[in-house]
Amino acid sequence: MKLHELHINNFKFFPKQDPKSPLLKIDGKNLLIYGENGSGKSTIYWALYTLLESAFKKNEFEVEKYFKKNGEFGLVNIHATKNSAPFIKAVLKDSNGNNPKEYLVNPNLHQIVANMRDSSIRESGMASDFLNYRIIFRLHHIKHSKENNLFGWFEDEIFPYILIDTISRTESVEDYYKTLKNGPKKVKDFNEIDKMIYPNASMSEHPQEAVKKDYAIYQRYVKSVKNWNSKIEKYLKSILKRANVILKDDFKQNFDFKLNFRGATHDVSPNDPNWKEPFIELQVPQYEGKRNVVKRAHSFLNEAKWSAIGLAIRFAIIEDWTNRPNQAELKALIIDDMLLSLDMCNRDIVLNLLLDRYVNSYQLIMLTHDKYFYELAQGKINARNKGNEWLKLEMYEDEKNGKKFPLIIKSKTNLERARSFFKQKEFSASANHLRKATECFVYEYVPKKHHYDKRFNDLNLSQLINKSRAVAKINGLPAGLIQELDLMRTNIFNPGSHYDVYTPIFQNDLIRAIETLEKVALLTNLNL
Repeated sequence: MKLHELHINNFKFFPKQDPKSPLLKIDGKNLLIYGENGSGKSTIYWALYTLLESAFKKNEFEVEKYFKKNGEFGLVNIHATKNSAPFIKAVLKDSNGNNPKEYLVNPNLHQIVANMRDSSIRESGMASDFLNYRIIFRLHHIKHSKENNLFGWFEDEIFPYILIDTISRTESVEDYYKTLKNGPKKVKDFNEIDKMIYPNASMSEHPQEAVKKDYAIYQRYVKSVKNWNSKIEKYLKSILKRANVILKDDFKQNFDFKLNFRGATHDVSPNDPNWKEPFIELQVPQYEGKRNVVKRAHSFLNEAKWSAIGLAIRFAIIEDWTNRPNQAELKALIIDDMLLSLDMCNRDIVLNLLLDRYVNSYQLIMLTHDKYFYELAQGKINARNKGNEWLKLEMYEDEKNGKKFPLIIKSKTNLERARSFFKQKEFSASANHLRKATECFVYEYVPKKHHYDKRFNDLNLSQLINKSRAVAKINGLPAGLIQELDLMRTNIFNPGSHYDVYTPIFQNDLIRAIETLEKVALLTNLNL
């Protein structure tokens, strides 16, 4: 199934909505959103997260607190009234757009409890993934003097969403871990009948048979802890193997890393489990052909390499359907400005991976406040001739009667805007967008290595158009189209050079330019 509609009412930046009209009508497509800062873009990310996460809570009040206006943890819109309760609703449909199913979360405790018992929402949460820059930043934000222990990262970001069958068939790794951490189930103290204690090793020599039975509880607990440690170590090794392949083959990094696991330990006494957390240390045994030269990986590796490691781990995990529910109703990959934390090289690699590999397993929802990245993603989507599989939107902050709210509009290409402005007789604006469309063409069409001169200065539009001639010849693009682009650059791309842009001659030039670029877009599958 795919997400077809998303309703958000009085949650964070989104005010009251028509309950019958979805905020986003996605129709099962992938979603790309550009949103300026403050437009409510991230509210979409957190709304989906809150909805799916509601199924993982052990206490309904852990969810209810987000829907209490003016509460310490409240995420209710500041303009919400008592007459319009906040809610988040997702409508899923099958591959034919039929058999709709709703996921809903709101302040109603009965609804929250129902979500906690709903295995389908829980499975969708485990089969989906949420990525933003904080997740990658947290992985390597460790002081040089501190130990490089990644267990907390795995505990928060990974273990709640995987289920290892040989540990438990019903509980996630994190839920089972929390149970172990609390110690063995308490029993009555033989000497003080009103007192409850932890069964422990000292019971093995006790003369009373009833106490020896309690000792058996302790033995099963010890076995469970050993099993958890053993299976987690095995899981980490399997993820590590795939992550290193991704690191080398996709991110082109010339080093290996390993995850050195030290399991949880305990020294159970009658009054205390004396639990000690596991330890997961990231080590780099080989770096650029040299062994054991990296002593403290979190200090030695730069941010780009740490980001590559973090993403390689996450991608290895989202490829692993052995320990995640492959038959889940919804499998979505929701990304909020995660790529902005990457250097340009890694950003390009990750975007290509998302569009070529992970789009085949997930419904992608990508949100960004970076206009350049938005245009880059659009160009790559259209270069793959996949534009009809994506919904592309733009978000802005609007205001009415002193109340701010998000404005969501369907994105237009520069070519669409040029034609729209022409119809409105805004000829200067039309010419400006035609120039942008031409720039988009040469930047995407000419290989990146040819974008610079011998001194590594950026080529201008005229030079890039000239470079595109050779590429066009190789690809069979008519040479006349490139010649037309050069004439357009000379004659109409600088409207200020014209004394009167309203002359019929100039208008005819614009029409021909629009038609030329439409041919270019059709022949190259580029989003101009």
